[in-house]
Amino acid sequence: MHVIHFAFECGGFDNRLMRGGLSPLVWNLSREYAARGHRVSLVTPAHGLLGTLRRDHPVEELPYADEHRVPLVLDPKVWPDHPAEIGLELTTRAHRLRIDGVDVYFLSDAFLDLLPDRLYPPPGAEGRDLAYFKPLVFQVAGARFVQRYLGGEEAVVHGFEPYYHYLLPPVFAGDPSVRTVSTVAANAPVTQGVYRPQVERVLELFGVRSDLDALEEPLPAEDSPEATMARALAGTRMHVEHGPDHVACLPLILAHADLVDFVSPGQRDYCSTFRDTPFEALFRTLPVSRMLREQAHKLLMGGCGISDGWLARDPGAVDREAVLRSLGLDPALPVFYHAARYAVHHKGQLELIRAVEEVLDSGTEAVFVLRFATSGGGGQPAPVGNAYFQNVADRHPGRIHLDWRLADEDTLFEQAACADFCVFPSKFELDGFLIAQAEAMACGAVPIATAQSVTAHFGHALPPDDPRATGLSLPGSFRDDDPDLTRALTERIREAAALWRTAPDEYARLSANSRATARRFTWERSADRRLAAFAGLLSGRSRPFPAEDAIRYGWFDALPAPAWVRHRRLVAESAAALGDAAAYGRCAPLDEEAYGRLFEAAYGRADFVRCAGTARAAGREDWAARVRERCTVRREPAGRWLVEYRHPAARHVEVAVPGTGAPPTRLESRAEAIASDEAVPTGSGVVLAPLAPAGEGVFRGVLDGPPIGHHLLVMVTLASGRVTWDTVPFDAPAGRPPYRLVATDLDGTLLRSDQTVSDRTLRALAAAAGAGAHHLVVTGRPATACKQYLAALGYRGLAVCGQGAQLYDADADRLLSSASLDVDLARHVVERVEAALGPLELGVVTAPPESRFKVTPRFGERVRHGWDVTTDRRLLWTDPIDKLVLHHTSVPEDEVESVARELFGDEVTVVHSVQGMVEVLPAGTTKAAGVERAARLLGFEAAETVAFGDMPNDIPLLAWAGHGVAVGNAHPALRAMADEVAPGNDEDGVAVVLERLFGTPERTA
Repeated sequence: MHVIHFAFECGGFDNRLMRGGLSPLVWNLSREYAARGHRVSLVTPAHGLLGTLRRDHPVEELPYADEHRVPLVLDPKVWPDHPAEIGLELTTRAHRLRIDGVDVYFLSDAFLDLLPDRLYPPPGAEGRDLAYFKPLVFQVAGARFVQRYLGGEEAVVHGFEPYYHYLLPPVFAGDPSVRTVSTVAANAPVTQGVYRPQVERVLELFGVRSDLDALEEPLPAEDSPEATMARALAGTRMHVEHGPDHVACLPLILAHADLVDFVSPGQRDYCSTFRDTPFEALFRTLPVSRMLREQAHKLLMGGCGISDGWLARDPGAVDREAVLRSLGLDPALPVFYHAARYAVHHKGQLELIRAVEEVLDSGTEAVFVLRFATSGGGGQPAPVGNAYFQNVADRHPGRIHLDWRLADEDTLFEQAACADFCVFPSKFELDGFLIAQAEAMACGAVPIATAQSVTAHFGHALPPDDPRATGLSLPGSFRDDDPDLTRALTERIREAAALWRTAPDEYARLSANSRATARRFTWERSADRRLAAFAGLLSGRSRPFPAEDAIRYGWFDALPAPAWVRHRRLVAESAAALGDAAAYGRCAPLDEEAYGRLFEAAYGRADFVRCAGTARAAGREDWAARVRERCTVRREPAGRWLVEYRHPAARHVEVAVPGTGAPPTRLESRAEAIASDEAVPTGSGVVLAPLAPAGEGVFRGVLDGPPIGHHLLVMVTLASGRVTWDTVPFDAPAGRPPYRLVATDLDGTLLRSDQTVSDRTLRALAAAAGAGAHHLVVTGRPATACKQYLAALGYRGLAVCGQGAQLYDADADRLLSSASLDVDLARHVVERVEAALGPLELGVVTAPPESRFKVTPRFGERVRHGWDVTTDRRLLWTDPIDKLVLHHTSVPEDEVESVARELFGDEVTVVHSVQGMVEVLPAGTTKAAGVERAARLLGFEAAETVAFGDMPNDIPLLAWAGHGVAVGNAHPALRAMADEVAPGNDEDGVAVVLERLFGTPERTA
C-alpha cells in the first residue's frame, strides 16, 4: 500500500529537524512500513534547513513549483491592528530525500522556511506575528502537494497531531481513493480550536463543504456550574475557552477521518472519557464527547515504541565512570536522569527543579543529569530556558549536570545507560506515551513518575509489592506550580537514594522489571497494528463497535442490545464500580444489599448525583441525608460566607470564586514562559480557593462574597487521585424560585386543544421567568414543526425536540444536534410488527434540514397540510430518517406500543405520544435524556425542575424532574406516576400550577 505521512516535524533521522517525541514516532513508523515493502511518502516542511541538510544528505530538488494563494482570515479580537483578510502569495517547491526506503518530501516557501531555530511558532506569536500561521500554510501547501504530486493511486494519508492536520480529513473525505488517519500523539486540550471563518475559507479553496454547525455546542448559561467550571479550567492546561466563532480541531477530524489513532492504551481511554480528572464533567457536555461515542469504532490504539537502534545497544558496555566524570559528576552516587524538551509545567520541570534543590540543600547524596531542550539539535548553542533552573545547577557543582541542548542518540544513550533512576513528573495527562521514559527504562533505570492513565503501560504506578512493579509513583497533578507534587518528588528522590544504597536486591528487581517492560514496546509491533487497520480500511471492512471498551468507559447508553446479553457480567461489574444503579439493574437484581453497594461506590467517588438517585430509588432517607449534609454554607456578618465540606476520602477541597488568578510564579518569568513551547494560561475571572483541613475528612474556609451564580462549585481531590466537581445547593436568598427550570410539553399540555396558548398561561410563564425560573419547551415534534408555536410564546433559547433526539436553538433558528434512526432497522420494525398485528399505516420524519413528514394514505384525517402522502412505501426509505410512526386502524395504540417494545427491546425507543400514533426512535432517545442534556448546559439539576406532560412519552421526563405534573387530560399511565395532577390543558392546568408555585394571582383568559 501507499502510506503518506503528513507531519510538521520528522527529525528521527536528523535531530536538526526534531523538537520532541513526534519525530521518532513518525520516522520509525515510516522505516517499519518501508521495510515491509510498502511505499512510504513523508511530507514535511523544510523549516529553512535545506542548506544544512544538503551538507549531509543527498537532497534533490523536484520539478514542482506550486504558485498559490493562502488566505489568512484574522479574528479581529486577536488581531485588532490587521486587516480582516491577508492573502499570502506563495510559490511552494518540493525537495526529496530517499533514506532507508522512505521518500521524505520537504516543502519550502517563504512561510514554511520560517523559524529554523525552533520549527514551531511560539504561543506568544498569536496576535503579534503572522508566523503563527505557519502550521496552517503547511496544511494548505501539503494537501495541494498530495493531490498534485502524490495523487492518482489508492493511499492512506496519515496525519500526526490534530492541530497540524485538521484540514486533511475534510479535504480528502470526498476522494474515494484516499483513506485518512489521524494520530493524537500528545494530548493537547480537546477544546483547542481555530477561527471558524478561517477554516471555512480554506475549505472553500478545496471545494469542500462541511457542516461545522454540527460540531458546535451552545455556550452554557452565564451563571451555570458548567460556565464557572469552564472559566476555572481556562486557567489550566486542560481547556481552552472559545466563542461560537471557533471550531475545535478534534471534532472536525472525528467527523471526517476514517481512523483516529492513539499511542498508548491509557491515552485512548483518557481521551475517550477524561475520567477522574477536573475536565471530565465539562467534557461530557461537549460535542466531542458525544462524537467519540458515536465514532468509537474509529478509535485505534496503534501504540508507540523504542527504536531498534536503541534496543540493539548494550547499556553494560557504557563506561559509567568515564561518562559521569566527563559531566563533572561523582559516579559513586545514585544518578537521577530527566530528558525532555523544555516545558516547565507540562513536564513538571518546575516541581522537579524545586525538589532537586531541596534534596541537595538537605544533604542527600545523589547526582542529577537534567536535559531541558530549548532548541533544535545539530550541536548549535541553546539558550538558557530558565534563570532559576540555571542558578540551582550553578549552586550545586558536581551534583547537577544541566544541558539545554537537544542531544543526539549517542549522547542520550550514554547518559541514560548511566542512570539509576529516571524522573518524569509529567502533569495534566498531556503526554501520550513518553518515549524518553521508555528509553531510560530499557537501559534499566527505575522510573519515578506520575500515576497517569496515559503512562500506565510503564507499570510504575503498580503497588510496590506487585511482582510487575517497575518503580515509584507520584500523585497526578492538574495545576501549575503544584506544592504537593514538589513534596512528593522530594520524598521519592530521598526514598530512591536510600533504596539504592540499602536495598540492592529490591532495586535490582525493579530495574530488571523496568528493563523488561520497556523492551516490549517495539516499532515492529506498533507498525503491525496500524498496517492491519490500514489494510482493513482499503478493503472496505467495517470495524466493530468496541463493546468492552464502552463498558469500561461507562457508556452503557451506547451499547447495542446484544452486548447487554453477551457482556452482562462485565456491565454489572462496571456499573457497580461506578455506582450506576440504572445500568446495574438491567443485569442483576436491585435489592437492599445491591443498592447499598451502589450507593457506597458512588459516594466513594464523590458522585453525589448518582448517590441521590440511588437513595431515592431505595427509599433511604438516611442516605439522602448523608448527601445533603456533605456541605454547609452559612452567611456570616459583613457579607462573608462560611463553608464546611466533608468527605472521608478528600485530600483537597477548593471552591470556585471570582478572581484573576495568581501572578506567574516567581521561579519563571513571563518572558521565559512566552519563550517556551507552552501557552501562558490567561485569566478567566474564576480561581479556586482552597478550604483548610479541619480534622479527618473535614475542610473549612470563609468566602468574602457569595458563591458564583446560584451554586457553590467545589473541586474535590480524593486520596485515590480522582478529581471531581461537586455542585452544592446552598440556602437560597430571599425570593429565589422554588424551581429554577420549568419544562413543559407542547401538544395537549401547554397548548390548548385549538393549538393556541392562552393569555393566562403566557402571564404565568412570564411571572415564573420574573421570579428567576427558566422555561424549557420539551416536545415530540421535530424542530421544524414547532417553530410557529415557539414564536407564539415569544420563546428564545434552547428547546428539546423530536422526543429528546434534537436540541434546537430557537433564538438562532439552528439545530444543534439530532439523532437519526437506522433506515434498515426501521424497515425491520415494520416487518415484524405487521407480522404480529397485521397491516400498518406508516409515517417517517426525514432527517434535518428538511424534516419532512412522509405518510401512507390511510393516516386519513391525521394527514395535515404539507405532509407528503405516498402510496409507494419504498419512497419512505429513500432519505435518512429521524423517526418512524406506526398507526393501526383497528388495534389500540397501547397494544401496538407493547408489541413493538416486546419485539425490539433496547434496539429502539418506542413511545406513545399522540392518540393513535406510536413512535419508534433511536435507542436511548427520551424526553428525559434530552432535558437532562439541556439542563446541564443551562446549569440546572433534576431536583430544581418542575415538568408538565400529558402522554406516556412524558413518563421519563416526569420521573426525572424534581416535581412531575400531569395535566387533567393526561393518559392514565402518566396520571398514575405523576407527583401532581393539574387541571386539563383547556383549563390552563400549567398556569394553575405555576401561579401556585410562583405566587401569580389567578386570572382568566
